[in-house]
Amino acid sequence: MTPQPPSFTELAAAPDPPLDALALALAAEFRDVDAVKALGKLDELGAELEGVVRTSATPLAEAQACAHLLGERYGFAGDRERYDHPDNSMLDLVLARRRGLPILLGVVYVEVARRADIPIAGVGLPGHFVVGHFGAAPPVLLDPFAGGGTIATDAHPSLVRPWSSQEIAMRMLNNLLAAFQRRADLGAAIRAAELRLALPAEEALRETLQSESRALRARLN
Repeated sequence: MTPQPPSFTELAAAPDPPLDALALALAAEFRDVDAVKALGKLDELGAELEGVVRTSATPLAEAQACAHLLGERYGFAGDRERYDHPDNSMLDLVLARRRGLPILLGVVYVEVARRADIPIAGVGLPGHFVVGHFGAAPPVLLDPFAGGGTIATDAHPSLVRPWSSQEIAMRMLNNLLAAFQRRADLGAAIRAAELRLALPAEEALRETLQSESRALRARLN
């Protein structure tokens, strides 16, 4: 019998959960997910990227190779027509459709690059999510939503840092919560709100999350 993959709650409590597994477990909280197929697709893309990147490549060359593969060759880009649709927050569907929110496209870049031993990480900027190659100083920033083009930012340097898997999952759930609320899907909104409580958070933020979860549940009565 094939063992069941860890649940979102189990992964969220781990010290450093794999981003791909955490994102797929999050999606599985709302719908059936073929995690094996999704991970296999990331493996294929990672192997292809590894095959075109030389070990002596510069950080800029590695970043551009990743953007060329995902943004140009396979056409991963932002879904501008249905931007806030919940499908754009589901890693397996983003891999299949090659469309999604900036943060989920960022997850694709991070996980494909990881498989090719390229140090690309997600970067949560105010109002946008990008990825950065942290083998350079300053890091080479790419915008997966715009097909992987390199970008500059005037954000404070303290904000241009690698985000943890849990931080990324929190932002994903914030996006889903808002999307479900806009669609009057109260049950799914409550689920998204409650899943946020499984993630590590500072005391002030946790109190806010708990309050928001209670307010949503009160609407059921």
